[in-house]
Amino acid sequence: MFKMLVTTPEKWDVVTRKSVGDVALSQLVKLLILDEVHLLHEDRGPVLESLVARTLRQVESTQSMIRILGLSATLPNYLDVATFLHVNPYIGLFYFDGRFRPVPLGQTFIGIKTTNKVQQLNNMDEVCYENVLKQVTAGHQVMVFVHARNATVRTAMALREKAKNNGHICYFLPSQGSDYGQSEKQVQKSRNKQLREMFPDGFSIHHAGMLRQDRNLVENLFSRGYIKVLVCTATLAWGVNLPAHAVIIKGTQIYAAKRGSFVDLGILDVMQIFGRAGRPQFDKFGEGVIITTHDKLSHYLTLLTQQNPIESQFLESLADNLNAEIALGTVTNVEEAVKWISYTYLYVRMRANPLVYGISHKAYQMDPSLEKHREQLVIEVGRKLDKARMIRFEERTGFFSSTDLGRIASHYYIKYSTIETFNELFDAHKTEGDILAIVSKAEEFEQIKVREEEIEELEALLCDFCELPAPGGVENSYGKINILLQTYISRGEMDSFSLISDSAYVAQNAARIVRALFEVALRKRWPAMTYRLLNLSKVIDKRLWGWVSPLRQFSVLAPPVLAKLEQKNLSVDKLKDMRKDEIGHMLHHVNIGLKVKQCVHQIPSITMEATIQPITRTVLRVRLNITSDFKWSDQVHGTGGEPWWIWVEDPTNDHIYHSEYFIIQKKQVIAKETQLLVFTIPIFEPLPSQYYIRAVSDRWLGAEAVCIINFQHLILPERHPPHTELLDLQPLPITALGHPEYEALYKFTHFNPIQTQIFHTMYHTDCNVLLGAPTGSGKTVAAELAIFRIFNIYPTSKVCKTVVELTGDVTPDMRSIAQADLIVTTPEKWDGVSRSWQNRSYVQKVSILIIDEIHLLGDERGPVLEVIVSRTNFISSHTEKPVRVVGLSTALANARDLADWLNINQMGLFNFRPSVRPVPLEVHIQGFPGQHYCPRMASMNKPAFQAIRSHSPAKPVLIFVSSRRQTRLTALELIAFLATEDDPKQWLNMDEREMNDIIATIRESNLKLTLAFGIGIHHAGLHERDRKTVEELFVNCKIQVLIATSTLAWGVNFPAHLVIVKGTEFYDGKTRRYVDYPITDVLQMMGRAGRPQFDDQGKAVILVHDIKKDFYKKFLYEPFPVESSLLEVLSDHLNAEIAAGTITSKQDAMDYITWTYFFRRLIMNPSYYSLDDVSHDNMNKFLSHLVEKSLVDLEYSYCIKMGEDDRNIESLTHGRIASYYYLKHPTVKMFKDRLKPECNVEELLSVLTSVLAILMYCLEASRRSGTRNT
Repeated sequence: MFKMLVTTPEKWDVVTRKSVGDVALSQLVKLLILDEVHLLHEDRGPVLESLVARTLRQVESTQSMIRILGLSATLPNYLDVATFLHVNPYIGLFYFDGRFRPVPLGQTFIGIKTTNKVQQLNNMDEVCYENVLKQVTAGHQVMVFVHARNATVRTAMALREKAKNNGHICYFLPSQGSDYGQSEKQVQKSRNKQLREMFPDGFSIHHAGMLRQDRNLVENLFSRGYIKVLVCTATLAWGVNLPAHAVIIKGTQIYAAKRGSFVDLGILDVMQIFGRAGRPQFDKFGEGVIITTHDKLSHYLTLLTQQNPIESQFLESLADNLNAEIALGTVTNVEEAVKWISYTYLYVRMRANPLVYGISHKAYQMDPSLEKHREQLVIEVGRKLDKARMIRFEERTGFFSSTDLGRIASHYYIKYSTIETFNELFDAHKTEGDILAIVSKAEEFEQIKVREEEIEELEALLCDFCELPAPGGVENSYGKINILLQTYISRGEMDSFSLISDSAYVAQNAARIVRALFEVALRKRWPAMTYRLLNLSKVIDKRLWGWVSPLRQFSVLAPPVLAKLEQKNLSVDKLKDMRKDEIGHMLHHVNIGLKVKQCVHQIPSITMEATIQPITRTVLRVRLNITSDFKWSDQVHGTGGEPWWIWVEDPTNDHIYHSEYFIIQKKQVIAKETQLLVFTIPIFEPLPSQYYIRAVSDRWLGAEAVCIINFQHLILPERHPPHTELLDLQPLPITALGHPEYEALYKFTHFNPIQTQIFHTMYHTDCNVLLGAPTGSGKTVAAELAIFRIFNIYPTSKVCKTVVELTGDVTPDMRSIAQADLIVTTPEKWDGVSRSWQNRSYVQKVSILIIDEIHLLGDERGPVLEVIVSRTNFISSHTEKPVRVVGLSTALANARDLADWLNINQMGLFNFRPSVRPVPLEVHIQGFPGQHYCPRMASMNKPAFQAIRSHSPAKPVLIFVSSRRQTRLTALELIAFLATEDDPKQWLNMDEREMNDIIATIRESNLKLTLAFGIGIHHAGLHERDRKTVEELFVNCKIQVLIATSTLAWGVNFPAHLVIVKGTEFYDGKTRRYVDYPITDVLQMMGRAGRPQFDDQGKAVILVHDIKKDFYKKFLYEPFPVESSLLEVLSDHLNAEIAAGTITSKQDAMDYITWTYFFRRLIMNPSYYSLDDVSHDNMNKFLSHLVEKSLVDLEYSYCIKMGEDDRNIESLTHGRIASYYYLKHPTVKMFKDRLKPECNVEELLSVLTSVLAILMYCLEASRRSGTRNT
């Protein structure tokens, strides 16, 4: 792991602007060293201010120290800079002026009197030569600083010419050292003509437009003494530590691209250049000469003797920096923005020198902390950003919220004015040429100007290399930028070094800007434009036009080979089908065939297969199987993965309905492993003909795939019947029960409206009941009414007084179960017990079956519920003893189907709307962008904290997260936010000493820390005593916030005023990726909001991935239909019935399926189960095929044996073992194949661990659902 990062301020700004993991990179830093802090005065100063402000605020919020060390040239107002860096002036401030130079510096100021420009230049050259000659004859090296790249060549040539004409060239010639010959060879290899010409005479040049290798060579030769006179630009003084005995500044006029005119060389540059004079290890003193015009002489004398204080440039980029903080989430309102400005150098200087920043003396006296002025600044910038659609600014409340455009601008470092240009010019129908024209007008390129001497070459480049039109032509800077970008893509050669330098700058920035435009188009859901921009960004990265052969991306193929491939119009698909020798013959180069074939198979390629399932008439679920179809090579693809973009587009409406970024890992490519993506998309009537799923590689040109979703045979599900209306009834008193002992069980006096409406059916009839109502509406009491009915009428029947728990945690012996009066059990346990119902009389004696959360039929545990109900009905018909079935559920969309299957008539069906709750629920859904899970979770922390502050500042709050790790990370982040508040312990509602006593008994170290702040964490990994302590503290309102994993929503009834669902995905061990919670889980979590006895309203805040926001908006407000999951595990359940003797033939199996809920839904929503025709014959064929396939699987696993007539079925030993021990049939097959009489312990353990490995895949799912129905 790296311990040190050396970076530019801009790069570190980009990194810290966005969260990149659970722990942001910036939080790992313990020391921040800022070199050249006096740059605060320059254009790059605002970046330094932004970084320091962000670091200081982070230190305050995390309470984790980061030391800041600032290094600077001598400054007059060093105290201001110290204040800005939060330096203790008595300990951490060190100021050394010119007297402390290790090598004393002699300064000479020369003024040229003439005003004639030509004469002025000649005089400067003359004076410069005299000073250079004086130093060189004394045996010293000299640096001459000029202020333009072309001036370096001009000055060096003029000095060399003078030396030759005056016969002084002998003083300048390099000394012929031992390795001089080697150095000369290196110089002659350079592409720079002037460098090659001047070196033999001891002259050279250095500027940022030169190639890096040439610059390094010059620096090396100068330090070794082979170059006597180096003519360079000021960048050398800043960028490289290359001292000389003497430095000469020739001229002090410098061209400012921003102003489009000449300005005076800054005093900081002069000091930096003079700082290069005198080499500590060789010289006793150094010499600095400044040659300027006579009128500027006193100006520089004054500046060097009495310096002016450096001022802040932060106001110019306030909009960009404020947007970055809003996008990062550190600034969310005007108040926080005003506080943020107080951390900047701008604030320090505004107070020290208000007039410079437009603040009158009077205004400063009235408002010494400048709070009003800062607020005004923030509001003005907020309005600007709001107008540019980069943020949403609600002036009434002062709240800021970031938009997609603002986040993209921040992440890609795009300036505010560039975004304004995008808003004005960018739309869904632009061509590639239009896009390049828009990019060329970006603010980022403002300093690029057209120089007179470049026009001719630019015209040549326009003719030779520009494939697209370049509006503006060679005369305008945006035309020049366009030409340079297209030349860069076409790999065109340039002669002028200023053009080479500009081209590198343009290419670097254009790639970033096009990527930003791609994200904008993706967010705006424009498919054609998204595709065009993704390709264009790859075109710039690869320097290849989109219409050339994708094989040009391989450097191993020679240009003539590629040219022949293109000439013969051989596409990648054609080449894949050809043999290597065919390719070789076609290219007239037999041996190259193999190499071409290898490259063709290394281009990333995938195959996609989509199946669609209608959930409702307006929502489709898409299951997309993706398989890689290329050969992996570490040299070509690296060792990680290949990233792809996938989106679903509607070609008719030109709209993207879903998009996501995913990575195919190396191991998945090698193993040809299929990846499954599951997502939902909207559908509209009349049905469109088709949608396209498009996959495009993020890195490779020509790597894409399309899959068509056809709606020709799609059958939409039936419309759902209306909900049960909640009647306006007088609440029923509990005395209606007529039994004082029942009444004593309840703390309330009256039943709620739902309980009142169902009371008669539950308590006074025996009909089967299905009750669909939202979580928190009192369904448990409804179940108890049905139990009381049994107590009243069948006092000797099964449901009576002794209660037995039968779960994964508690397994009583069979005698206890047989003697129990009420059995509370999980579906799996009851399925296992009831499989042998013929031999277990207590199973046959059951009078009532109450199924809580029956909507879980659609979940992975659903098939078990289906089988239990089907078996109960079968037992009931066999024993001719009625069994009452009561199903409890959240509000359902297709309750009628469920009711029909449960033999429930209209009287027993109650399906209330999701909005019918005793305590009304207010739901807020917020979307968060970001491809990666961990940074997205981190970005939700502050909104979660703000939700608590605004919705439930003093009432209990439950936060649901997906994992144990997230409970810890979320709690620590909340504590960091609390640390900045006036009262950090505001969520602790008990005496701190009492809490300290409780903390002393806690085992978990993180919990010890969080409890002190009134925050509890709750997950299955806690010690039971810790868990009980946390539960008790929360229920008694001693702590206000509880952060829990999703299991708590099912397992324990802890209502709170506010529920926050922080993320709706969890890591699935089976598929090794993040997948969505079932919608039922989210509804269950939301159901914990609102405490009937305390609140008149509950609040739920759902924080989701932004691409899922529409889905949750729909299904959190309208019920979700329940589909069957039986198909996936049909074989195992058929095996259980065959072992029990219920099924003895194929026809029995067919009849068994008709008892299931699956059969009901197959008729109502056939397309969901891949049935495209519901005619009687087709349905029979479909079911027959299902049974056939399941029986073949069971026979293959040695569980059953088919009769000779292929109709009768006989259960085998392995089948009976699988049924009895609740094993899956592939597990039993593995036992049969691998267990031998001679197996030793090691081999037995190997078999066992293989089974456990399969089970481990299900571990995460088991943890999530393990406590649900316990």
